[in-house]
Amino acid sequence: MKFFVTGGKGFVGLNLVEELRKNSKNKVLVYDKDVCQKIKLKNDFDVIYHLAANTNTRYPDDVDMYRNNIAGFLNVLDFALKGKSKLIYASSAAIYGDYQKTAYANSKELVDEIAKFFFNRLPIVGLRFFNVYGPREKQKGRMASMVTNWALQIKAGKRPVVFKEERQSKRDFVYVKDIIKALQTAIKAKNGIYDAGTGKPRTFDDVLNNVQKNLGTKKEPVYISNPYKGRYQRFTKAKLGWGFKPDYSLEEGIKDYLTHHCLR
Repeated sequence: MKFFVTGGKGFVGLNLVEELRKNSKNKVLVYDKDVCQKIKLKNDFDVIYHLAANTNTRYPDDVDMYRNNIAGFLNVLDFALKGKSKLIYASSAAIYGDYQKTAYANSKELVDEIAKFFFNRLPIVGLRFFNVYGPREKQKGRMASMVTNWALQIKAGKRPVVFKEERQSKRDFVYVKDIIKALQTAIKAKNGIYDAGTGKPRTFDDVLNNVQKNLGTKKEPVYISNPYKGRYQRFTKAKLGWGFKPDYSLEEGIKDYLTHHCLR
């Protein structure tokens, strides 16, 4: 198959491209230009993976956030229509909940509505990624998952910093290898927008305990107040049943990540 990938140098994109290239029959083009500009290529691709987006939920310019994520999607959509390629794109679980949504969450929700409008003209699958963690995430800096942030703090000899009010908040933490599996499963999925998570929410205490277990530490956390009250999801849980089944539990994912991938 022939694949076109935007965002192929990002966290999820790097893992996806590596997996696709394991099959010598696949041809993979990583598009590294600005997707907010018209794509001036011939479209003879079977599948387009659109992963490029501004995912910084604390980004200070809301207008630029909308422009980047919506205009970028529209350009990729236009490119997909020209070749009738299957379009698989990254949405986000940030759209769920009744908290005060960020511009990032709203931009993804608007992209989903645009995608639905084109279901009758093109094969399209949107995947709402939940809390993804795993290899190659360190490049995200402060926007990396708590799995990575806590592991980096501990490996640097520091105590892990925890929002004291959120210790028992539950999130659906999903290993990036399962996200790659979901992206590949989506190739044969019917048009729709689906959740990509484990379906088993866990507390932040669970996450930190597993990080410390795999690093062989028992550091006492530093508890601070959450500075993002009102803009913070307290509970997320993926609804599966569309053909995707994750392989990794939280324990298995963190163990694989911290044991075999050295926080790369």
